[in-house]
Amino acid sequence: MQGTADRVPHSEEAAADSIRRLWIRRASVSVVLCQGLAFAIGAALPTTPAMDRAGLVVGAALVGLTGLVWFFFLPRDLFGPWRVFIASVIAQIVLLVTLTMTGGLESRYFPYYLLPSLVMIMAGSLEQTLALGAVAVAGLIELALVSRDHGTAESVPDLFAIRLLQVGAFSLAATASSRAMGAIRDALTAQARALADRARTDPLTGLANRQVLVEGFTRLLAAADRRGTPVSVVALDLDGLKAVNDRHGHAAGDRLLVHFAGLVRACMRGADLAVRAGGDEFILLLPDTDAAGAHRLIQRLRDASIAGGPDVRFSAGVATSSPDATVDWLLALADDALYAEKAARLEAT
Repeated sequence: MQGTADRVPHSEEAAADSIRRLWIRRASVSVVLCQGLAFAIGAALPTTPAMDRAGLVVGAALVGLTGLVWFFFLPRDLFGPWRVFIASVIAQIVLLVTLTMTGGLESRYFPYYLLPSLVMIMAGSLEQTLALGAVAVAGLIELALVSRDHGTAESVPDLFAIRLLQVGAFSLAATASSRAMGAIRDALTAQARALADRARTDPLTGLANRQVLVEGFTRLLAAADRRGTPVSVVALDLDGLKAVNDRHGHAAGDRLLVHFAGLVRACMRGADLAVRAGGDEFILLLPDTDAAGAHRLIQRLRDASIAGGPDVRFSAGVATSSPDATVDWLLALADDALYAEKAARLEAT
């Protein structure tokens, strides 16, 4: 049965994911800038062979162009969890073009070809990192063909084996690191979720706590206004809890609260939200429910409370939204109705 704190979005979890994506973006920008700068400086160095300059200039231009488009023109949420992988594939292709123009397998700039595998560590995905390693190996085959065309066929097999070993070692290391990063990310996400749940959940009854009340109520009320449907608030107050604590101890009072919370869950729908506001006070938020529907729920709760278990008596007040209703006004109106019923009970006795 719904109606507890697990229905409230984990804003802390979303914030943590946003921070992680921000730092991945910053790291990726740094890698792209360093790569483009390295190619540009290499092209300008007097010691660079003339035959390599064109390749380095092309590499620097491609790095700058792809980086500009990727970071400033494409939406940041494009490709979702595959964003780092796709960016790394693009980087791998750009580097492959540069190596092709600067000697193939013999290129002195081959170490740059290993950078995308290191970038993939940030993705935290074993499968994606392995897939990028496969892309890198396919690029090696292309470089081997280019090297053979350059007339160095006799050294190609040995050099290909060396490059394959280098790419394989980096890919496996990156895969292990990416897997560890993913495990750390999942553990931190789970911990953040657990902390958020504890912060939003009443530890005794398992219902949502007062911290959730205004946030959840504001969200429900806004949704109801958009749909043009009512929201009802039910304020509940257990009668005689203090007497139970005084006569039988606080443990007995706690058991009564837990029992009552169970009755509330059993009587609510999946879309409803139950909050322990504090002490013996509870608030029920009922979307798509008018005053008559709220009173029917109260009656179901009264029937359930006398069907077995501890004798549970409570007072209740109802308030139903109107077009200009606010959260504070509805809560105050439900409280007023609750205390009016409690006062009427005392007068009747």
